[in-house]
Amino acid sequence: MVRPVMTPFRLGPLMFRNRLVFAPITTQYADEQGRVTERIKAHYEARARGGVGVIVVEATYVEPVGHVFVNQLGIHDDSLVEGLRDLAACIKRHGSVAAIQLHHGGRMARSGLTGIPPVAPSAVPAPGGEVPCEMSLDEIEGTVRSFVRAAERAREAGFGAVELHGAHGYLIDSFISGASNRRTDAYGGSVENRARFLIEIIEGVKAATGPGFPVWVRMNGREYGIELGTTLGEAIQVAKLAQKAGVDGVHVSAFGPATPTNRTTAVFKPAVIEDLAATMKHNLSVPVIAVGRITASAGDRMIEEANADLVAVGKGLLADADMPRKLTAGKPERIVPCIVCMHCRDTLFRPDIVGIRCQVNPCLGRDHEPEATETTAPKRILVVGGGPAGIVAATVAAARGHDVTLWEKRAAIGGQLRCAAMPPHKDRIRAYVKYLENELVRTGVLVELNREATEDSMLELRPDVVILATGPRWTVPDIPGFETSKAVSAEQVLNGTVRVGSRVIIVGGELVGCETAEYLVEQGRKVTVTRRGPDMATGVGPSLRQFFLDRLQEKGVRLLPGIHYVSAHPGGLVVRKVDGRTEVLEADTLVYATGATGDTRLYEELCGRIGQLHRIGDCLEPGLIVDAVRQGYEMGCRI
Repeated sequence: MVRPVMTPFRLGPLMFRNRLVFAPITTQYADEQGRVTERIKAHYEARARGGVGVIVVEATYVEPVGHVFVNQLGIHDDSLVEGLRDLAACIKRHGSVAAIQLHHGGRMARSGLTGIPPVAPSAVPAPGGEVPCEMSLDEIEGTVRSFVRAAERAREAGFGAVELHGAHGYLIDSFISGASNRRTDAYGGSVENRARFLIEIIEGVKAATGPGFPVWVRMNGREYGIELGTTLGEAIQVAKLAQKAGVDGVHVSAFGPATPTNRTTAVFKPAVIEDLAATMKHNLSVPVIAVGRITASAGDRMIEEANADLVAVGKGLLADADMPRKLTAGKPERIVPCIVCMHCRDTLFRPDIVGIRCQVNPCLGRDHEPEATETTAPKRILVVGGGPAGIVAATVAAARGHDVTLWEKRAAIGGQLRCAAMPPHKDRIRAYVKYLENELVRTGVLVELNREATEDSMLELRPDVVILATGPRWTVPDIPGFETSKAVSAEQVLNGTVRVGSRVIIVGGELVGCETAEYLVEQGRKVTVTRRGPDMATGVGPSLRQFFLDRLQEKGVRLLPGIHYVSAHPGGLVVRKVDGRTEVLEADTLVYATGATGDTRLYEELCGRIGQLHRIGDCLEPGLIVDAVRQGYEMGCRI
């Protein structure tokens, strides 16, 4: 039986081979002028080859003043059509429908990037943004023409449809929302007036491109946590006006600091804004596209229950471009799960990285690089350590034809991932561990659990290659008396090898320390987190950090940054706070989460005694999941 998400769907003249839509996600894979590159073509071609029905190419700016991101794709000039034509052809040659999203950043644009002050319906800045210039009537008319001309370029380039970006605080949405539109003319006030800019764009694009060229709009079904923001009722009114103007579909998203798609839940919940799409579906006659952490199973149910016609998947198809193909083959267990870490989104705001990355997909953004090929010289490989780096290295090498054995000293594989999955809001990591377990079986890696690696035991095996992925050495804080305080590590707490008392002090307020605090407070402990630095959890990405810190404080975790450690003892800590006062913090258990270093011990023992000896992952240098996975993949490819 064919899954509902894999059934065909017709939209006007377009036939989609299934109901999965690759949602538009800015990649920063274009060049600095917004032109198509080999990297961006390979990215979209990989998703088309993976079997998705429709690809909506990312936010593509229609005017230079609306340019928001470094290396954002552009469609604002005729010179860009040739590259866009190549991009559309890459998508269509594999059977996917090629659509492209037309975008104007409005007040979200930055003059530091564009050299032009941002524009908006009113001089109301976005949170943390610069004050935009209020658009004149002539400027509004000119921007409508820019959208229309961009749609004509899209059709000329061979795209089969366009999506108008009317969500997420960008220009069209800032006209629709009462929070950002303070105008008193024909473009402000009533819902109908606030929707006028969108309607004029729809009418202009439809007139210019003709009836055989579908146009749909992505819009907010609701704005969460924004005073005077768009309500669901207002969104329905706007959608009905768009439908009357000739739009061919509505893609229902959401916006705002309290938006469910911008947060995690204590236990993973798919389809977090399904209610918005369902309400739109029941009020409109045009097709509705739902989005928002939709898994294949949730998508099947939504289509069966008529809560959506199509389901858009963004981050899930970043994690695994082949998800549709694996569903068609009846192998959902082979799908790499998105762990909802927001790393892909956070990289958009990092000046040291240009181009989004994925923690669990080492090939994201590197689809243009040569793929791993079958080895012509099979080797006997021993991988020591069953964390993400070791497992990925083992499975990639085995898939290439090597004879691979993996030793793990614990009773289960996963390494640091098992600890990382223990705190609330992190259970999606367990799904990734399960995927890795399946891959070990599929690729034929011989896994030996409870196997401690020693110099003698490894030499006895006589491997051609040894890959050490044994994890880090945890750093004990340099605090007077700490060695005799009977403190335990955060790793011991999270893996359940120690018991803690009712009052806990955690030394170290970065990601591990703060997540351990949430884990313990959920168990009824009274927890204090201390840190020398002035801020807590600075390593958490901007998408989730404030939400995370607010959550800790709401649950009663005491956060003490900026302190000086005076001494430690079995009953607690003596600290000097920012104001200079000394405080005795009493506790039944001290927990340290003060970082880690690479573990070189086994490597040093084996140097010169193994032909090929490598270190990867945290035993080389502690890092994120993305670092371990990438190192494991590269090692598995090059041996």
